[in-house]
Amino acid sequence: MFYEGREKRLEIIITGHNLLEYSESFWIEMVSEANTNILSQIKNKHISAYLLSESSLFVWHNKILLITCGNTHLVKAAQYFQKKIPKKNIISLLFHRHQAIQPNRQKSSFEQDSQLLTADLNGITQHWRGDYRGDLFYFTNKEPNSDYKQILMCHNLTGELTEKAQSGLLSTAEMESYLSINCFFDDLIIDQFTFEPKGYSLNAVCANDYLTIHLTPEKLSSYLSVETSFNNANSKALMAHIVKLFKPQQSHLMCFNSTEQSALQISLHPH
Repeated sequence: MFYEGREKRLEIIITGHNLLEYSESFWIEMVSEANTNILSQIKNKHISAYLLSESSLFVWHNKILLITCGNTHLVKAAQYFQKKIPKKNIISLLFHRHQAIQPNRQKSSFEQDSQLLTADLNGITQHWRGDYRGDLFYFTNKEPNSDYKQILMCHNLTGELTEKAQSGLLSTAEMESYLSINCFFDDLIIDQFTFEPKGYSLNAVCANDYLTIHLTPEKLSSYLSVETSFNNANSKALMAHIVKLFKPQQSHLMCFNSTEQSALQISLHPH
């Protein structure tokens, strides 16, 4: 069986609206435009985090981060959001696609998506064509706020835990025990889900920070991702722990960083 675990990502920062006050029906409609649906929600006063049938949605008062996998059509969710929020209120929009293992199964290409986005927003594109392959569209109309995130992408997983996940015998409780997230971070609110016949997703939030993990153990396309805004030794230790657990044949760490003094900077490293 094949499943496309490599994600697409949409991050939009706005002004003039409090997104945390939007009704749940708005987010249900938005994610449905991308061909996914909400499974569950956790929240604190800073973030609402939704586990989806294909990845995750995070909502802050002025920002959203929507991550999808499979053959979802993420650009449609971007268009839905743009129709609801005046262009003058959009500070930045970042649309990022990791190159799919089987691009022909996707509903659109990055070129088609970026053409739709460019129709409303005058953005720039960036492309990676080395060991890591991916494409990014980025629009901003002012100096960005301070922001940091890192994404660990693990391909071709091996080892005993991977084999157990591939067999469909890995329960949510067992996965939670193996990951031991609470050994690395304090005061996390955690939401997790084990899919049938196989697969696993986790969202966690603490104050203004988030962590999300997605596992696609299919033998033809095994993939695991970790994305977080935590920027400390604990996040690095967690990623090292996960690499040790799933023994990927290839992995990359991508870091996004922007400050009030500098524009968005993206770095990519073998991990």
